[in-house]
Amino acid sequence: MSLAWISIVIVSFYEWAKRFYLAPLIYEEGYNYIIIDGTESTKHPDLYSEGVFAWYENGNLQISEEYQVQNGGDPLVFKKYLLKTNIKKSN
Repeated sequence: MSLAWISIVIVSFYEWAKRFYLAPLIYEEGYNYIIIDGTESTKHPDLYSEGVFAWYENGNLQISEEYQVQNGGDPLVFKKYLLKTNIKKSN
């Protein structure tokens, strides 16, 4: 009987952990996003917003320098982000 309870507790904990820690990032079509993780801070916070601006389209997160500038992001932060990651910019 105790083996059954232990199994139930382990499975329950695994399902809980999977939902909160192992779940993939979920983006929605047509929404805009700001990437903060892995980006440098802007050297000009009075002129630019922090992060890299992106949008989700056709099942992929898209970025471009034009979009970055249009949304008030620092173009230098964008360029450094491209160098640090293997994300390809959209044309």
